[in-house]
Amino acid sequence: MQDLSCVLLCGGQSKRMQIEGQQFNKALLPFKYTTLLEYQYTRLQQWFKEVYISCKQPYPLQARYLTEPSTHFNPLFGMAHALSSLKAPMVFIPVDMPFIRQESLLKLYDNREKAPLIYLKSPKTFYLPSLCQPSALHPLQEALEGGEQRVGAVFEKIGFSVAVAESKEFSNLNTYSDYLRALNG
Repeated sequence: MQDLSCVLLCGGQSKRMQIEGQQFNKALLPFKYTTLLEYQYTRLQQWFKEVYISCKQPYPLQARYLTEPSTHFNPLFGMAHALSSLKAPMVFIPVDMPFIRQESLLKLYDNREKAPLIYLKSPKTFYLPSLCQPSALHPLQEALEGGEQRVGAVFEKIGFSVAVAESKEFSNLNTYSDYLRALNG
């Protein structure tokens, strides 16, 4: 996987991350020894050639940014923008999935030639970590232009799923209770 770049998706609104009635940006929440964003960025740098952060506005972290021009808060827009900008195969990972393991990402890499988009899927659900070839850009853009913004529907239409078991590594930190569970192991 060292020959691929990774894009850390941070362009969401964090609407469900409410602490005492106040909304917080998940990327900036304290996690381990730093912020969730810096934790993910530092960890992923060990696995990939380059790590980019896809967001609406750059953060204080010194990093390579792909600033999304779209006003939509949907990972598909960030993915399309990254593919359009970098024109290379890349892995996409949401910032709020800090337990993803390298072994699971290697499953994406091992299947990279099977479709323009490779994603992880358990019997219950799909997961956003995915590997996209540049050829995924056109179908992604077509789906978005056609009004399709459901990630799962787009992934199923243009992608190939790699089976995985339900696991903590696929947990998202969407709410404050999710975040507290993650901090407390």
